[in-house]
Amino acid sequence: MSMSTEQVMLYTGGRRFVVDDDVVFAELNDEAILLNVTTGIYYGLNALGTEIWGLLAEGVGEDEINLRLFEEYDVTPAQLAADVNEFLS
Repeated sequence: MSMSTEQVMLYTGGRRFVVDDDVVFAELNDEAILLNVTTGIYYGLNALGTEIWGLLAEGVGEDEINLRLFEEYDVTPAQLAADVNEFLS
């Protein structure tokens, strides 16, 4: 697949994340809940957030997450990068 300049720019972040042992993940259909058992803070994830979390749990970095999701969803590279970055922030 030939990539445009905008697409190439999408894959330059390179951040990697480690899932904290205090965070529990429970999937409910296409959505999920994250609970930090130490702080009691929890988050609800939609289908896309659930997919991103699953990739993070596999050790997949930001660049690869963007690449995989871009191939799966009908979205511009800039919008996808913004959405993934918002989730990771």
